[in-house]
Amino acid sequence: KVYSQLLTSPFKKDPSTLTVALQMFAKHGIEQSIKVFHTIEEPNLILWSCIIGLCAKNGRPHKGVELFDQMIANNITPNEITYINILSAISNLGPTALEKGKQIHQHITQHKLDSNVIVLNSLIQMYTKCGEPNKSIELYDQMIANNISPDEITYTNILTAISNLGPTALEKGKQIHQHITQHKFDSNLKLVSALIQMYSKCGEPNKSITLHNTNSIQT
Repeated sequence: KVYSQLLTSPFKKDPSTLTVALQMFAKHGIEQSIKVFHTIEEPNLILWSCIIGLCAKNGRPHKGVELFDQMIANNITPNEITYINILSAISNLGPTALEKGKQIHQHITQHKLDSNVIVLNSLIQMYTKCGEPNKSIELYDQMIANNISPDEITYTNILTAISNLGPTALEKGKQIHQHITQHKFDSNLKLVSALIQMYSKCGEPNKSITLHNTNSIQT
C-alpha cells in the first residue's frame, strides 16, 4: 500500500525518497526491497548502491553481487559507496568469492579510488575474510608507503588479518601496535580489544593480559 501511494506521488522519481523507501522495506524483509527496486524505472547510481548495500547487510550477498554485475552491464559507473557495499557483500561470502573480490579490486584501481582510505579499509577486510590476510598486510604497507593515513577502522581490520596469521605475524603485529601508539589511537577501546586478541592469537598471551589490566585500570 505504501509503495502504491509512492508510485502515484510527485516523489516517485526522486532518488532520495526511493532510497528511504528501499531502506524502510528492508526492515520488513530484504525481498520486499528487491521487489520494489525492480519496479523502479532507470534507477540511478544512488539507488543501485543502496540496494547492493541492503543485500549485503540483510543476508543476500549473492544477490548484491548479481545486482552489481547488472549495474555494470547497464553502463553505470560505481563510486566509492558502491564499492564499499559490494566489498561488504563479498566479505560476507568469504573465500568462495575471492576471485570476484580481486576483480572488484581491479575496478577500483582503474577508477583511481585506491587511495581512498574508506575503500582501502573495505579491501583489507575483504581479503582477510576471503582467506588472504597476507594481501591485507600488503595493502596496508602500500598505504603507508603512499602516505595514506590509516584510521581506527584500518587498524582494526589489519589487526584481524594479523590475528588470522598467528605467531608468524607477531613482529608485524608489534609494528602495527607502535603505529597505533604513534597516532594516539591506543586509548580506543575497540583497538585495545583488537590488540589483545592479536597478541593472544600470535602467541603472546602475557602481553594480552598486560594490555587488558592496563586498560581496566585506566577505565
